[in-house]
Amino acid sequence: MNLQVFKKYVLGVSLVGLLLPATAGAGLLFNYSQLLLKDLDQMNQIVADKVKESRKSSGGKVVPLKEGLQAVFSRPNRDGMIDKIVGPLRMALDAEDAWEDTITSLTSEAINALKNPRAFKPVVQATYYVFLENLISEMKPYADSEGFERGLLVQIRDAKIVLSKEVISERKVRSMLESVSPSDLAAKALEPAPAPAPQK
Repeated sequence: MNLQVFKKYVLGVSLVGLLLPATAGAGLLFNYSQLLLKDLDQMNQIVADKVKESRKSSGGKVVPLKEGLQAVFSRPNRDGMIDKIVGPLRMALDAEDAWEDTITSLTSEAINALKNPRAFKPVVQATYYVFLENLISEMKPYADSEGFERGLLVQIRDAKIVLSKEVISERKVRSMLESVSPSDLAAKALEPAPAPAPQK
């Protein structure tokens, strides 16, 4: 192997090493299509396992809770499951004074993944899309207040996410759903509610 070929080989291995963590698992426990197959009992088990793992941890108690929260919000929520299962994670994160920081960190992670699609497989991009879609839906009722939830919606809106062709195709093939940029969804959520019609 001559020197030039060797240098190219080393560079290639280095790049694969840098991209592999992001492409392979991206830190996700499950992707959205795996989560969609899980019923209430299975999702509750994931939550319970992560809360137990957090309690047993002597150091990073927040890490398992963050993983559990990401899984809960990455499951398509057509059946309204988030409200049924998120409670124990929220309580455990509140006890660590880490709810807002954890949600903010997960939001930034999802935004970064969707803004750097080349580093992530389409199914991973789609999982982050579902996470943001669910988060926007959960935060929308608080959009009119000047609190933490509104700040998250503004962060997503201002990220100006442009979805890759791969994630749009992934969602069409697997779920037959149209894909709107999470930034547009957040902008819509931030629009003031229409004034009630005057009573006659």
